[in-house]
Amino acid sequence: MKFFGNCTVALVLLLCTVSTQAFAGNAQSNRAAAMRSVDMKLYDFYMDHSLGLELCLETCPSKAKLIDDASGTLVALLDGAVSSIRGEHHGAMNFSEHTSELLTKNKKVYSKAAGCTPCLALAKRVKQYADSGFPAKISRVALLHTEKYKNNPELEFADNLVYKTHYGWIASGKRRSCNVQMPRTWAKASPERSRRSFEYRSALGNGVPFFAIESSPARKVHSKEKILQELHHRVEAEVLSKQFGLVQILAQGMQRLGSTQGIWVMFAADGKGNNDAGYYYNWYMLVDGTVLMFRSGVNGSGKSPTMEQEELFRKYYHTLREIAVSSVIR
Repeated sequence: MKFFGNCTVALVLLLCTVSTQAFAGNAQSNRAAAMRSVDMKLYDFYMDHSLGLELCLETCPSKAKLIDDASGTLVALLDGAVSSIRGEHHGAMNFSEHTSELLTKNKKVYSKAAGCTPCLALAKRVKQYADSGFPAKISRVALLHTEKYKNNPELEFADNLVYKTHYGWIASGKRRSCNVQMPRTWAKASPERSRRSFEYRSALGNGVPFFAIESSPARKVHSKEKILQELHHRVEAEVLSKQFGLVQILAQGMQRLGSTQGIWVMFAADGKGNNDAGYYYNWYMLVDGTVLMFRSGVNGSGKSPTMEQEELFRKYYHTLREIAVSSVIR
């Protein structure tokens, strides 16, 4: 196993700060492409409004001040995201030709024959966006191109840009549930694992950082001492190696999630079976004869963790922790 970094292993995750390089294998690239395919919807949304306001200056000059204000508001809200989209897709998209097609379409809507009516409605919509936000799909895509969240993805929690998602399972014949808060830039994936799991991935991280919840049968224990003993056993290097290949534990600790005692562990692994090589941040809880596991981190194809995986993990482990501690287990 090969590890990277200049910081002491025990402190590498807490003290090192680095810039992140984008990376992905073929499967990850395909996943990222699917998650980011909505970019052009945002581009078209912006250009339809921008071109419409531009045309309105000609077709409704009496409302020039209102239209100018709306245009300025639109630029302030979305121009940065649209510039990012142009930069990312310029090699695969002829934006001049596409914009020309959008202009032709909008000329039919904002024409002199139509007068000021569609222009006033357009300016009103822009004001509503400034006051109340964009439609959910447009808002999410805009977040993917916001430098603030690209550089510090955990700030989605600080700014309350999250949504609730639900995981359910059966423990000792009873229905149990675990709700977690997921950043808006994360989307549900379809893991090739068991029916007892679900998985979400970060679109900001090109579909690489992931957070999954799984459950499996476990020995039922009751006393506090035996619960702690069982949890500590789960995060021993020898036990983890049976699932994740050769591992090196970086850090671990105990924390209660509500009324449920949990244990967490950060480790690097060479990969085994469905668990690829990379960096993991896992949590384990015992719930009525089952073990509930939060499996998260940054991984990919290869025989050992890579420098790029380490850098991306450093950037995202705060977010992975925020997701975990937001959990409510019932």
